[in-house]
Amino acid sequence: MGSKKEWVALSRLVKAHGVRGEVRGVLLTDVLENFQGRLTIRWRREEDVRELEIEGIRPHGTLLLFKFKGVDDRGAAQELVGGTLEIPLDELAPLPPGEYYWYQLLGLKVYTEEGEFLGVLEEIMETAGHDVYVVRKEGQEILLPAIKEVVRAILLEEGRMVVHLLEGLR
Repeated sequence: MGSKKEWVALSRLVKAHGVRGEVRGVLLTDVLENFQGRLTIRWRREEDVRELEIEGIRPHGTLLLFKFKGVDDRGAAQELVGGTLEIPLDELAPLPPGEYYWYQLLGLKVYTEEGEFLGVLEEIMETAGHDVYVVRKEGQEILLPAIKEVVRAILLEEGRMVVHLLEGLR
C-alpha cells in the first residue's frame, strides 16, 4: 500500500495577463530552482486538479508570468486564476541549513524565550526588507519580523518556534 503523495504550493495565480494566455503568479517561495527545468506542474483550486504543461515562465516585477500549453487567450488564462501551482514535496530543491520553506513554518506554535505561548504562525507576509510572521491566538494578532534578533529557534520536529519579543512588538 503506497503512501499518499504530498504536494507543496509554489505560486498562487492571481490575474490573467495580456491576450495570449499568460497568467500572473504570486510566488509562495523564493527558491526559483523549483521551477527550473520543469515541464509540467499541478494546478489546483479546491477539488479541481489538473496537470499543466509549461511553455514558459518569465519575471514580471515581483511576480512571475506563466504560459501553459493550450491556454492561448485571456479567457482560458482567466479560468486558472485563483488556483495554485504545486509540485510533489519530494521534488523540492534542498535549502541550506537554517532556511525553511513557508509550508514548514505555517502552523508552528510560537513561544517566547520565557515559555509564554503567543499563538500559531498562520500567515507570512513578504515585505521589502524581510518576511513578517503573523501569529494569531484567540482573535489576537502579533506581527513578528522574521529576523534573527526576533526568531531564536525553529524546532520543526517539535512543531514550535521560539522568539524574543523586541520592545513594541506586543
